[in-house]
Amino acid sequence: MSTNRTAIFLMGLGMAALAANDAIMRHVGARIPVGEMMVIRGCFFVSLLWLADARFSAQRVHVYHLLHKWCVLRGVTELAATYLFLTSILLVPIALATTLVFLAPIILTGASRFVFKEQVGPWRWFAVTAGFCGVLMVTGAGTGNFDPTLLMPLGAAVLVAMRDGCTRMVAKDIPSNAVSMTTGITVGAGGLLSLPWGWVEPGILDVSLLAMTAIVIAVSYYSYITAVRIGELSLLAPIQYTIILWAALFGWTIWDEVPEPHAFYGGAMIIASGLLILYRERIAQRRHLNTSDEPEG
Repeated sequence: MSTNRTAIFLMGLGMAALAANDAIMRHVGARIPVGEMMVIRGCFFVSLLWLADARFSAQRVHVYHLLHKWCVLRGVTELAATYLFLTSILLVPIALATTLVFLAPIILTGASRFVFKEQVGPWRWFAVTAGFCGVLMVTGAGTGNFDPTLLMPLGAAVLVAMRDGCTRMVAKDIPSNAVSMTTGITVGAGGLLSLPWGWVEPGILDVSLLAMTAIVIAVSYYSYITAVRIGELSLLAPIQYTIILWAALFGWTIWDEVPEPHAFYGGAMIIASGLLILYRERIAQRRHLNTSDEPEG
């Protein structure tokens, strides 16, 4: 279907834009503290969201939307995840950090059985277990080569899973742009918490690059949301993993980072586990549709 092809293109664009944002933030992060970057980028990003809401949105954002309990909790978890992830990419290879963060769907699958009382079959439990085995390979746990800094992207993955859980709980009448606005304000303002640890005076080039990341993030958000609304989720979800390929490309070409064999194989296990979960979800959806189409009586 043409809409699916368009959706796949938009999802790919969104993932490429998100990886570009991470690369720019890492480049600027060599000179500017993480919290300060979050504040500067947040000012530009929230301004863009506000302009888009004022000029183009059919459903206006109100204060009570922004203060919705689950919107605020989502913003707080995104704040913590952002700080951990941006700090981690300054310390470990960017592709490695990105791969570990994409453990989040696997964590969410495992947690959904206990938090949302969803049915998780044996194949998905196998995928969850394999994903965690992949983490052990990537981090080198138990081999004496464990790097404690890898706990930061792992912590970010847990927080991203919590963020997605909060997203599920947001009331249906809260518009998507309100959710994005609350998150943007929380993440940007949250960067002010780092002020006591010292900021620097940013140069014009760095401010310009951070303004660019705000645009890039906006493109990523718009592409992702549009893709999800017009395409089949089962087709789109695997495209999200292309961000790892982009991160590996940026890491190799800009910082000459080549993943170690154990990190490569462990990352492949994490990706394969995530794809298996998505595949099983697609089968479950088909069974549910077939069952619902059966005549009663």
